[in-house]
Amino acid sequence: MISHNAADIAPSWREQLAEGARLIVPLEIGGHTRSLTLVRRGDVLHAEHWTYCGFVRDRGAAARTAPAVRLADGDVTVRWEDGAPSDTAGLDEALRGPRHELTTGLVVRGTFDFETLQVYAATTLPGFCRLAAPKRSTLVAQQDATAMLADGSLAYLTHRMVNDAPDPADRLTEFFIHAYGPASDELAERFAGCVRTWDQKVRESGYPPMTVHAAGTPDEQLPAGDVLDKPFARLVFQWPGRVPDGTPLLVVGGQRA
Repeated sequence: MISHNAADIAPSWREQLAEGARLIVPLEIGGHTRSLTLVRRGDVLHAEHWTYCGFVRDRGAAARTAPAVRLADGDVTVRWEDGAPSDTAGLDEALRGPRHELTTGLVVRGTFDFETLQVYAATTLPGFCRLAAPKRSTLVAQQDATAMLADGSLAYLTHRMVNDAPDPADRLTEFFIHAYGPASDELAERFAGCVRTWDQKVRESGYPPMTVHAAGTPDEQLPAGDVLDKPFARLVFQWPGRVPDGTPLLVVGGQRA
């Protein structure tokens, strides 16, 4: 069992597992941590159980700092927990321009569990990143937001209460996309489409089958699914509705391959 947030699956962890043995590791996926129970079958680790969690990050030789860029005089920070940073040219100017808002159409009642949405977006959205902003920010409504960046534009997921009520179970919350930049309309639609697909095909089914393969495993040897590449491992997620024809959908560090 690993007792700290891990950004990757070390090769030695897999090598030291006997066939059928289990590894429990709090793994970061796009910066969202989930405790995974992984069982070894041959050279592949299979996810058997997922738990929402949070631990202290790696330290020492395994420590990792996610690439980040500060924008709008430090009012917004974009970071990439997996993969290489995207080009942020033009975003300072975009953040000073108008904000495009688009409802996803997702309205939820009471306390709402959207933990699988975070992982779904992190593993299926090209240009996936995370945003951080101080409480005083007038640009970003979330202090820590799931986001995507492309074409000199930025979009992120947020929510607002549309019906308050004394009983929390009767409160209604609607999910929105906020976007900036010349391609804000397109990015907002793509992000909203991701949320709608998750709501229709994933929300009730929970976490997907997921396998962990050694880095360098050829694409043709991977099962069909969305692939998230890390330095030492290739993670394959088989989300419902994502592999209708069995063709691999490769996402490398949040970028479509």
